[in-house]
Amino acid sequence: MNTRDHIAAAQTSLPEGRTIRREVSHAVFAASGMLALLLAMGIGRFAFTALLPQMREEGLLTIGHGAILAAANYLGYLAGALWMAFSHGANPVRRLLGGLLASVATTLLMSLDLGLVAWCGVRFVAGIASAAVYVYATGIVLRRLMAVGAPGWSGLHYLGVGCGITVSALFGQAMLDHGSATGGWFGLGMIAAVAAVCAATGLVPVGRSALTAAESAAVHAESSTPKPLGWLAAAYGLAGFGYIVNMTFLPMMLRGDAGTTNAALTGWLVVGIAALPATALWVRIALRWGTYPALICCTLIQAIGVALPVLMPGIASAMIGAALLGGTFMGIAGLAQWLARVPDPASSARRIGYITAFYGVGQIAGPTLVAMLDRGRDFTLPVLLAAAALLISAVLLEISRRLEKLN
Repeated sequence: MNTRDHIAAAQTSLPEGRTIRREVSHAVFAASGMLALLLAMGIGRFAFTALLPQMREEGLLTIGHGAILAAANYLGYLAGALWMAFSHGANPVRRLLGGLLASVATTLLMSLDLGLVAWCGVRFVAGIASAAVYVYATGIVLRRLMAVGAPGWSGLHYLGVGCGITVSALFGQAMLDHGSATGGWFGLGMIAAVAAVCAATGLVPVGRSALTAAESAAVHAESSTPKPLGWLAAAYGLAGFGYIVNMTFLPMMLRGDAGTTNAALTGWLVVGIAALPATALWVRIALRWGTYPALICCTLIQAIGVALPVLMPGIASAMIGAALLGGTFMGIAGLAQWLARVPDPASSARRIGYITAFYGVGQIAGPTLVAMLDRGRDFTLPVLLAAAALLISAVLLEISRRLEKLN
């Protein structure tokens, strides 16, 4: 090979090397967002579902008390979302750090037998913290990935929820064999602390930095006036109601069918494992089909997964329903938030917070309905109502596609 050939080879290899470095950088950044969601959502919110059956068996809670605690958490999530939706001039980094710290603290506090009233306060604060981390971490991640032309990496960010659910299910199983529910909360709190440090290390510098030239170009490339999203918000609110009954009480439902907590936690583990690749898959589908068609399809599949355990009683159908639920609920969240986001950092956080507030209302309605009906282990009516809400949500998404055109 002569000198000219060496120079040509070097010139062609440099862009590839830079591309690899950029991809690694995108992956590391998205992984920081993943750890934030693992902490605030997978553990901070949904670990309660994994540990609820054991807390009940140890005499710490009844099903009614569990529904009250779940509603307190979702009320906090709603309060946090409203706080962010109507905040002006907020410091996103400060709120993100506060949310990470509060998520760790409230997870550890659940390891103490504080009683129902105090636990309601803890779960309320945990809900606010989850909303803060979810909205601000997601805003930072989506905005940067869009600006650098790497939207596909957002799937790694949303992977955190499935990872957290999987971890909580494994911890719940381990505590059944060699521990207690409070021991499970403490162990998860330690994992949450490590995740908080790693997430802050990756996200805070980006959140503090000014918009780069590439980001500024992305901002000017889009409309300066954000489109309204009322229909999308209503559809997202119904989706919040549609998934939350199963997401909160699935282990209890399986516990009633199978008669063992082991089988119940296996179902929750199926939800977590199915959620791991789900968002990345739905992002890829959205890039090929369009965001609205992918979101509508995802919603309809979730309606089937939600209804299946009560329409076809039995462990097999319940596990299939768990897999469909896990494979769709974060897909719906990720795609809806992608439609809501805009380039401006403050507006993006407010818009995501706005639709998240609707989602929070739906989430409160689910466990509240279970507590009001107080049917013991019979979840048939709440589950069917949840599935119906998802069908209506799909209709509203089609209306949004035609009228709001947020793509």
